[in-house]
Formats: sequence, C-alpha cells, structure tokens
Amino acid sequence: MTLTDPPLKIADPVRTGYAAEVVANAFLDLARAEGRSLTQMQLHKLVFVAHGWTLALLGRPLIYNTVHAWQYGPIVRRLWDHWGGRGRAPIAEPLGVSPGEPDLSGDPAALEVIRSVWTTYGQMSGEELSRLTHLEGSPWTQVFGHATDLIPNEVTREYYTALARSA
Repeated sequence: MTLTDPPLKIADPVRTGYAAEVVANAFLDLARAEGRSLTQMQLHKLVFVAHGWTLALLGRPLIYNTVHAWQYGPIVRRLWDHWGGRGRAPIAEPLGVSPGEPDLSGDPAALEVIRSVWTTYGQMSGEELSRLTHLEGSPWTQVFGHATDLIPNEVTREYYTALARSA
C-alpha cells in the first residue's frame, strides 16, 4: 500500500471502527444543529474522546484510523491531512467520505456515545479540549515524546475505563 492508494474500507465497522471522517461529520452535524461551527482542534479532540469512551464503554474502537500524540494533543493524521493548514478557522463543510464507507446510522450505541461526548465536551474550546487530553496519565502523556507517536487503542481504553470507574 502506498500513500496514493485509496484508504482501506472496513466491512464490519461495529467490530473494527469507522472512518474518522464519518465521526468528524457527526460532530459537525451536531454543531450545525446548534448553529455553531468547530475548529480542527475541537474536532480532533472530540473524535479522540469519543473513540476513547467507545473503547471503554462498548469495548470496541469508534475509528479505525491511527491516533498520534503531537504537541497539542491527540491527532488523527487522516483528519490533519484534510485540515492541517486551517489553523483556528471554523470547519463548516462536512468532509468527503470514500464511496462505500459505512456510516453510523445502523449503530445506535456508537451514536449515543457521540451524542454524550457532544453534551459533555461540545461547548469546550479547542484549547480547553487540548488541556483535557493533556491531563496527567492521559493517553497523550503516556506516549508524547517517545520514539513512536502512535497512541495504542489499549492505552486509550485503559485510561477511559479508569475514568468511567471513577465517575
């Protein structure tokens, strides 16, 4: 596989996750319904937090894309490739999704996690969400500065499971 190859399509998203674009678009829809827009920083963090809670609460990934520990927090490289140069400009338009990519309509449990994350974290600024993902012991703090910047799902699942238990 090369960088110019189309992304792999996942046949069973309930087991393996959705494209990050699908989840980002769900957050954009929620924001649009409230007459709001989101920045790329907010979207990166909301997608990551929803992924973490899905790992903890449903025992499965929400996205199949890798998450990286960059300076300002968890980043989904695939989303960064769409918005990397936008800075703090609002993201208003939905992302294009590859043909045949499954959507969330048949997954009420994942949609419920996304809506809960929106209710809990959706009013936070990008900077507030970044501080949240930088808390001591967070997946980002466990990985940032190491030879590989990939945040493993297991690290994310353990962190969010601990948060759920302490609630």
